[in-house]
Amino acid sequence: MPHPERRLRGALRRWWMPALSALLIAAVCATGGVLYVDERSHRERGMRAGPEQARDRLDIKVHLLHSDAASQSVLAWVDIDPRGALRQPGERDMPTKDLVIETSSGERPVLRYPAHQPIRTETLAFHLQQGTISDYPFDRYHTSVAFDPTADGKDVPVLVHIVDKDPFFVAHKLRPAAKELGTGLQLRLRRSISNILLAWFMMVVMWLMALAVLVGARLAAWYRHGMAWSALSWMAATLFALVALRKAAPGDPPIGSAFDYAAFFWACLIIAASVVYVVVIGFRAEHAKILKHPRTKPPRPR
Repeated sequence: MPHPERRLRGALRRWWMPALSALLIAAVCATGGVLYVDERSHRERGMRAGPEQARDRLDIKVHLLHSDAASQSVLAWVDIDPRGALRQPGERDMPTKDLVIETSSGERPVLRYPAHQPIRTETLAFHLQQGTISDYPFDRYHTSVAFDPTADGKDVPVLVHIVDKDPFFVAHKLRPAAKELGTGLQLRLRRSISNILLAWFMMVVMWLMALAVLVGARLAAWYRHGMAWSALSWMAATLFALVALRKAAPGDPPIGSAFDYAAFFWACLIIAASVVYVVVIGFRAEHAKILKHPRTKPPRPR
């Protein structure tokens, strides 16, 4: 009968790898959950600028909907809510005075609302600065969201509340907007954690696929059995799969971005070179067989 200590050691040898794998998977899942909850809570909190204690003021809520790095702009919905003496009694979105709001939007720098008329939700585009999409997925941008309102020609306080709704980008408060722009915030926008993780995963997969094809090409050429048609089919399929994977990159990055120089270009080059290498070695092996046995016909590809 085996000693109890030996039995324990044998059980540990059998179960330590599955247990370690389970702990690693649990840790990765827990880390992903923490990152998701942190980013979600940041979006729900939003960012504020302006005096919250002022009674007669404008509340402007900005919903950042879509950041387009290609056109260097971020699209937003803007809800304007008068408060105190600026609001028509019994009406939520109807001002008692003529409102003129200067914005930091380049497309619509001025918004006008006549007194005793409902205020509609506006769609504004704010310009993205200090960033380029070719840095994908590490690109960063700055933008200013600010408003300077007047009521019947007199300045009124404004409370700006910015809420991030863009699933591909995350906005962070950088500093208050420039005084000449009014009340607001300068924001820094970066790719969301999910986008960055997916881009890194795709780059790692591209390198692994390329290295796998390189190893397969070396083994196929090592034995010199002639044209390895099955290996060539697998390699060519991997190359096309790599192109399809590149098209699935989130955010539709342009060709020539940092993403391509980090993985895609070199992975394609390695796979294409591996295919050519296997063909050259296979051709030499087939040619040697023909020279050695002239009457033997070369095998047809299956």
